[in-house]
Amino acid sequence: MSFQVLCTFDLKHASSADYERAYEDLRRIGLARVQKGTSGDYVIPTTTVLGKFTGSSLETVRDYVRDQVKAAFKARGFRSEIFVVVGRDGTWGSATT
Repeated sequence: MSFQVLCTFDLKHASSADYERAYEDLRRIGLARVQKGTSGDYVIPTTTVLGKFTGSSLETVRDYVRDQVKAAFKARGFRSEIFVVVGRDGTWGSATT
């Protein structure tokens, strides 16, 4: 089954270079800030990433993604807060003001 995963995070005492490295790690996991929409590419807000994952349940996918993000950040020595939301048949919208 396919699930949409949203992850938001905060790195403690991190530089802009640290955030760029975090986004690289997240892209390797399958989470990205730039999303394809019906009218083009959209950049979602800072420290938020989105991706599509396959798994047997919401909980399994949540735990897998959370553990992957946690391991990637730990490997870089980042202290962080991580929040992961998983939904089926997700939809999203984007706007700027």
